Amino acid sequence: MKAKETPRQTRRSLRSATTSRVQKSKAATPTTNSRRLRKAAIENQGQPSAPQLKPEKASPSYLQRSENEASSDTNQKTRLFALPREIIQEISSHLPIESAICLTLTCKLALHILGTSCWEDERIRKRWVRDSITALVPRTSFLELLHRDVEGAGLEFCKACNTLHPPLKRPSEHRQTKLTKYCWGQVAIIDYLPQGEDGLGYSLVFYHIKEAMASTPPDSSTPIDDLSGSFKVPHPHLNYTVSSSARRINGNLILRHDYQFSPLSSMTPLKVTDILDLPFRICPHQTTSRDTPPENRYIKTAKLNGPLFTHSIVSAFPTSKRTGVPKTSAFRPPTSLETKQMASADNGEDVIFKCRSCPTKWQVKYAGGNKRDEGEKLVVTAFHCFSKEIYSAARSWRSFVRREGGLLGEGKRNSEFWSQGKTYPDFKIE
Repeated sequence: MKAKETPRQTRRSLRSATTSRVQKSKAATPTTNSRRLRKAAIENQGQPSAPQLKPEKASPSYLQRSENEASSDTNQKTRLFALPREIIQEISSHLPIESAICLTLTCKLALHILGTSCWEDERIRKRWVRDSITALVPRTSFLELLHRDVEGAGLEFCKACNTLHPPLKRPSEHRQTKLTKYCWGQVAIIDYLPQGEDGLGYSLVFYHIKEAMASTPPDSSTPIDDLSGSFKVPHPHLNYTVSSSARRINGNLILRHDYQFSPLSSMTPLKVTDILDLPFRICPHQTTSRDTPPENRYIKTAKLNGPLFTHSIVSAFPTSKRTGVPKTSAFRPPTSLETKQMASADNGEDVIFKCRSCPTKWQVKYAGGNKRDEGEKLVVTAFHCFSKEIYSAARSWRSFVRREGGLLGEGKRNSEFWSQGKTYPDFKIE
């Protein structure tokens, strides 16, 4: 049976219960925290927030003047700039807006005093119209006027990039830059040919072909000087030279490249591995490379490089010098057309090899060293056909430009790893 509590025990139990409730209420909970934050926000709502200092923006370079430049400015001696700044600003306010802009553009002291506010005048902005070609303000007209004024500087106005730059050079002197790549586009330059010791080489763009066709009639057979060139490729063990020429043959524009290899010393033999170990390429599809195909997001059926070009070089050497030749497993299986050409080369026939994906033919000739000859040498001659008319050349041009990348689909890729057999009209090389 439960004992009855005394009044003193009852007061003591009530006091302990009250203390525990107070301690529990003082404990922080998510609800009490949110209430406190809300109350603080309401209390501070009417108070102004502390201003946040923004970093000062540096003035443009044309507004910056050093002390030496300011003190040596001869315009300070003119009567106009001897006046107080406020008077000069009042005078400029009465000038036509065009005159005020010209004054600040041609005089740095005037720009420093008057600023650039006149450049933003609405009376000038309303005259701007969008260019129908570049969708920009009329920079085209401005650059055409500049071209007129700097006619002796040898610059041309390019509508593709909306810029004044030097005129297009011949392929033996032309070099690809970021600007020229923007001008001609991604598929407008053949840039896989080797480069010379001085950085020179042979960089062909479609405009070169267009000019060559416009300057030579179809019945002409004279060499086209603008497409010719010759340079030496640096190599530690070989004399490696590339010579280029072009002319019309039966109306077709034929571009020819002669790749000649010989040892630096007559005492050193020329080996087939000296050629196969090079990054040697004559078109996007024919190369001695044994690299594996790069990963592609859209294409999973890319194959290894074909064996035809490597076999054409190996078959030209004597049997005793064919050591170190890569195995057939390093290449994809040959097609029926490639197998037929490889068999003809093995039989010792003088074969003119053909690429299955672009209008390219090539010959490989080996000359052994003896007393009559200068020494051993291998000559690979490649012929590229650009047809008779400009529209046919434009259609086949894309097959000559190598494109490879992990994000390119079937319609964009064009390389030794992804090439489709195409039919082109046959052409003569001599």
